[in-house]
Amino acid sequence: MAAIRGETRVKRQKAKRYWDSTGNESEGVGAGKKICSEQREAKGTKADRPSIQTAMKNKQKGARNKAMISGPDDPFPGGVPIPAETMKKFKRGEKIELRKIGNKNLKYRMTKMEKKYKEAQKQAASFNLLLPEEAGFLEVNEGEDTCIIDQKDIADAVDITSSSKYFNLVLDQFGPYRINYTRNGRHLLMGGRRGHVAALDWHTKQLLCEINVMESINDVRWLHSENMFAVAQKKWLYIYDNMGIELHCVKKFNDVLRMEFLPYHFLLATCSASGFLQYLDVSVGKE
Repeated sequence: MAAIRGETRVKRQKAKRYWDSTGNESEGVGAGKKICSEQREAKGTKADRPSIQTAMKNKQKGARNKAMISGPDDPFPGGVPIPAETMKKFKRGEKIELRKIGNKNLKYRMTKMEKKYKEAQKQAASFNLLLPEEAGFLEVNEGEDTCIIDQKDIADAVDITSSSKYFNLVLDQFGPYRINYTRNGRHLLMGGRRGHVAALDWHTKQLLCEINVMESINDVRWLHSENMFAVAQKKWLYIYDNMGIELHCVKKFNDVLRMEFLPYHFLLATCSASGFLQYLDVSVGKE
């Protein structure tokens, strides 16, 4: 049928494998194997060649030596030495005796916790070296008393930033005064014995409010913010806002002499002339 159509069928050759190759091909393969073996011998055996980890370590070491200014050998190895006195200052509690712990799991956890405490103590002591500032003080000449130094002398002696915070208020009509600052130290509250009350932002010298309650004042206190303050007047305790508007009159607190506000508890502690110590919860307005 293939002859009638005039077509010729090509006989399909069998696939050859490398072991069925001729002599010339075998010679070529042998030569190729010989070249590969010579290249391997030139590179060296596996034992002679360095491992990948060794090569990476050498590379990192070279980069570290280039990065160090002092060269490959650091003349001051290790961290900064911390004095024993400084370490003792930041010690918190006694060391845990791990030998008395029988439970292995608990002993492992306590050992890990002890390492954290030791590392925290070391870091706190090292950070303390970066804070060398000291509290301010007055130093006078021999035979001179500090009570004769006034605020103007201090303002002239300190730096410009500190001297700019100096200001003077002439209040000689309604005194003596009781004063109180907010927690951030920005707002000032003043209460005069003869009824004068004033609140101001002393940074900008802006007056918030100024009133006269027309009766004697024993003490004044800011509450949780600069929006409200308490005034212990002659008879009762009053709460005002920062505009001088009366918000509350607490008649249960009478004849209050001194006050102190506890910001973390929202409590206004008062001491009266009758000897009673009372607390006012300013969040709900109850005693």
